[in-house]
Amino acid sequence: MTANTLHMANDADADGHVDDIVAETTSLLETLGLTEYEARCFVALTRIDHGTAREIAEVADVPRPRVYDSVENLQDHGLAEVQDAQPRRFRASPPREAVDRIRRQYGERFDRLEGLLPRLQSPEPRADRAGVWVIEGDDAVSDRLAGLVADATDELLLVVAVEGLLTDEFLDALREAADRGVSVTLGSPGGPIRERVAEVTPEATVVETWTWWADYPVEAGEISAILMADGRDLLVSSEVRADLPGVEKHSAVWTDDERAPLVGLMRPLLSSAITDDVSA
Repeated sequence: MTANTLHMANDADADGHVDDIVAETTSLLETLGLTEYEARCFVALTRIDHGTAREIAEVADVPRPRVYDSVENLQDHGLAEVQDAQPRRFRASPPREAVDRIRRQYGERFDRLEGLLPRLQSPEPRADRAGVWVIEGDDAVSDRLAGLVADATDELLLVVAVEGLLTDEFLDALREAADRGVSVTLGSPGGPIRERVAEVTPEATVVETWTWWADYPVEAGEISAILMADGRDLLVSSEVRADLPGVEKHSAVWTDDERAPLVGLMRPLLSSAITDDVSA
C-alpha cells in the first residue's frame, strides 16, 4: 500500500464515519450528473489530494483502466487536473471550487429548461382541464403554495396553521408579491406564524383567526393551510400522519379553475374568516 493510501486507511480507522461520508458524497455526485466511477474517482482524489491511477483505483475501488477515462471526464467538467509526468498524476479541484462549478453548470441547465418548457405548452387551454387536483408530500405542497403566490397579480388570501409550511421559497414569494402591489392578507391561530410573516412582509395584513381550529398547534388531520389567489386559484392542505410513528406529511387539493365548486364554496368562507377579523 502506498504512503497516501496508507494515510487514508489510518484516517478511516480514526473516523468510523468516513465510509458513510464517502457513500453519501458519491451518491450526491451521481445525482448531479457524474457516473458512478467518476464520482468514486473524484471522492478518492479529494481524500488523497493527488495521486496516480493506481492509487486512485486502490482508494476508489475502481478498475484501473476505468480511472483514466473517468478522470479525463472529470477534467472536462473542470473538476480535476492532470500532471504530465511518468506516471501521470491527477488532482481534484478544491472542494469549494468544485461545488461552485457544479452549481453554475446546473444553474445554466435550469435556466435553459425554464426557457424550453413553456414553449412546449399548448397556447390554448384544454376544455377538460377544469377540476380539482391532488398533490402529496411536504415539498410538493410547499412548492405549489410558493408557485401560486408567485403567480398572483391582485389579491392573496391565506390562512396558515403549520409553521413548517413557511419555507424560504414561500416567504420570498410572499414578499415579492407584496412588493409588486398584490394585496396580501394572512390569518393564523399561531403567534409565531403571524410574527414571521409580519416580519418578512410588513405590507401584509396579518390577523389572528380560529375559524377552522380549536387549539394550536393544530392536530394531524386538520387543515394546515388555505390559499386563494386572485379569487380563482385555490389550495387547501392538511397534515396527515404517515405510517411511521410521529411522522406527518402534507396532502393538498388545489385548482386553478374558478368554475370548480370548491372555489365557490371556499371563497366567501375564507374571505369572511379573515376580513371579519381585520375589521373587528
